[in-house]
Amino acid sequence: MTGRARVIAWLQGDWLGRSRVNAYSRILLIVSLASFYNSYRQATGRTGSDFLAFWSAGKLAVAGMAERVYDLAATGAVQAGLGRGDVFAFVNPPPFLLLVWPLGYLGFVTAWVAWIAVTYALWLVAARQLDRRLVWPIAAFPGALVAGWHAQTGLLTGALILGAGVLLPRRPVLAGLCIGALVIKPHLALLFPVALLAGRHWSTLWSAAATALGLVLLTAALFGPETLTNYPQSWQVSRFLLEHGSREFFLRQCTPYAAIRVFGSPDAAPAIQAACTLGCVVVTWRAWSLEMDLRWKMAVALSALPLATPYLFSYDLAFLVLPVIWLVGEELERPRRGWERPLLLCLYLSPLWTRALALPLGINLGPAVQAAMLWHIWKRPQARPSCGRRDPQAGLRLRRVARAPESPCEGPPESEGAEGRN
Repeated sequence: MTGRARVIAWLQGDWLGRSRVNAYSRILLIVSLASFYNSYRQATGRTGSDFLAFWSAGKLAVAGMAERVYDLAATGAVQAGLGRGDVFAFVNPPPFLLLVWPLGYLGFVTAWVAWIAVTYALWLVAARQLDRRLVWPIAAFPGALVAGWHAQTGLLTGALILGAGVLLPRRPVLAGLCIGALVIKPHLALLFPVALLAGRHWSTLWSAAATALGLVLLTAALFGPETLTNYPQSWQVSRFLLEHGSREFFLRQCTPYAAIRVFGSPDAAPAIQAACTLGCVVVTWRAWSLEMDLRWKMAVALSALPLATPYLFSYDLAFLVLPVIWLVGEELERPRRGWERPLLLCLYLSPLWTRALALPLGINLGPAVQAAMLWHIWKRPQARPSCGRRDPQAGLRLRRVARAPESPCEGPPESEGAEGRN
C-alpha cells in the first residue's frame, strides 16, 4: 500500500473498529461529566436556566396554585426568591405538571441534579435497547449530553420516543402509551400519527390517543380545570418568540423555519417550513407504507422530525440516537467501502458541532445535516441484496451479534411487511 493509499484509508476510518468506538465513547462520556459544572454555574448564576420554569411551576403546584403556572407575575415571584430579576416562563402543556410537581418539594439545586439524573437514566434504559453492542456510544451520544446540559425536556421526550420505537413491534399498546405521553411536548409527536396510519398500527394509534386524553383529564382532576383554561396564556410568549425572537434565539434552534429567520426573512420562513413539513409527511407516509424493517421506518421518521416542526432546539435531539445507531449497526453488519465511517462520525457528533458552530458562523447547519441523514437512511436499504423471506416479527429486536456477518444476508432478521401491525 502506497503512502497516499494509507492516508486515504486512515481518513476513511478503516482503523475505527467497534473496540475503538467504545473506548473513545468512554473518554467522551467521562470528559463530558466535567462540563456539567459549567451548566450548574449557569443554572445557579445570573444567566439562569430554563429549568427555573419547571421548578417554579412545581413550587406553585405544591402550594396549591397550579392554575397560576402560566401567570408571569406568579412565576416571577417564585424565581425572585433565588435572586432572579427576569422570568423564565413556563410554556409546557398542563400535563407536564404531573412530572414537575414533585420538584416543588425540593430545593432548586437538588431538583436540578435529580431532574438530570432521572431523565438521563430513563433515556439510557430505553436507548440501550437499540443495540447492545454499542452501549458506550449510546451513553455518550452528544444529543443526550446537550439535553443534560440544559436540564430541559430532551432526555425525557427522547426516552418516550425511543420507548415507543422499542415497544412497537411486540407491545403496541405500551408503545401507544409512550407516544400519548408526548402530549407534554406535542410537536415532537407530529409524524407519529402519519406513521401509524400508514403502517396500520391501529392499537398503537388508539392507545396513544387515549393516553393523551387521559393525561389531560388527570391534570384537570388533580390541579383544577383552570390549569387547562389558562394554558393559552403561554401561547403569547411562544408566539412572540417565534415572530420577534433574536438572531441568537433562532441560531439555537435546528429547524428550517429558524434557519431562514436567521437571515431575516419572516415572510419566507413560514412558507419554506410548510413545504418542508409537507415533504416530511409524504416521506414518512411512503416509508411506513413499504414492506420494510420497522427499525428503518423509525429511523426515517425520527431523522425527518427536526425538518417537520418549526420549533425545536438542540437540547431536543436526544431521540436522534435511534437513526444514528441504526446506521452504525448497518455499517457493522454490512460494511461499505469509502467514506461511510467518517460520515457516520459526523452524524453522530452533529447535535454538538452544529450547535457549537451556529453562533460563531452565524448560520444554522442543523437542517442541512438532518436532510443528509434522512437521505442517507432512505438510500441505505436499496443497496442490500434480496435474501428471501424474513421473520415478520423482527421489528426492533435487540442486536446481539458480536461480529460482522460472513455473508450479506446474515444479521438480524428483517420484516416482510407485517411487523407489529395490529
